[in-house]
Amino acid sequence: MIQIGIVVFRETLEVALVAALLLAATRGIPGRTAWFLAGLAGGAAGAGVVALFAEAITEAFAGRGQDLFNAIVLSVTVAMVAWTIAWMRKHGATLAAEAREVGGRIRAGRATLYLLAVTMAIAVLRDGSELVVFLSALSLSGQMTAPGIAGGFLAGGAAGSVIGALIYYGVLRAGIKSVFQLATVLLALLGAGLSAQAAGFFVSAGWLPALSDPIWDTYFLLPDDSAAGQVAHALFGYISQPSGIQVAAYAIALAAICWLGLRAPEASAAERRPAA
Repeated sequence: MIQIGIVVFRETLEVALVAALLLAATRGIPGRTAWFLAGLAGGAAGAGVVALFAEAITEAFAGRGQDLFNAIVLSVTVAMVAWTIAWMRKHGATLAAEAREVGGRIRAGRATLYLLAVTMAIAVLRDGSELVVFLSALSLSGQMTAPGIAGGFLAGGAAGSVIGALIYYGVLRAGIKSVFQLATVLLALLGAGLSAQAAGFFVSAGWLPALSDPIWDTYFLLPDDSAAGQVAHALFGYISQPSGIQVAAYAIALAAICWLGLRAPEASAAERRPAA
């Protein structure tokens, strides 16, 4: 449930941020609510189409090289986590400014209200599609149950929506960067854990050597099937009896994702240009 909650929180947060700033910038403009809701509906419909294709692909591969398919999907998910974090590092600081700029153009009459719907639809489609892929990967790794899905969606969606509401009312405008940094750390741990699981599937499929299995055994201290073990696994990918290749995959993924997300953004050409 915690993994699902983290993923839902991350995707909800970005949509909520865009929505909050657009709504704040267009406050008082007649018809903005209808266009806003139309954008939400359009983006959700697009994400639903992606979900249908993801389900069809999963069913098509069921029972045919399932370990290899699981490993590939998990690996693609890790790549998406890394790409998302890299995007957040490079563009997270400008996301709020871009949303405000769109709202400002609408308010000033330089753009019509349909731009509000298009912007929201793109945001919902992008983050909804990412959520579908993440959840598909988690389902393949056997970590999704009906209560877990419901609880994760409720907790993650509520947390992201609350922060969006706070941004709308101006409470966290100065703290948006910190929120994205927290999301980066949570996603880095999630991506590293999924990378270790992918390595395990590749070993099962015969595509990678185990490199000592297990490399350690902490089951007697913290069993994987205990409540605390499941929480630790969800939070930072804990495995009580990992193979050497799983440990290596975890360390490499965590280092790479943290480097992508936590290093300082590169200066733009304008910022690098020396002052006259």
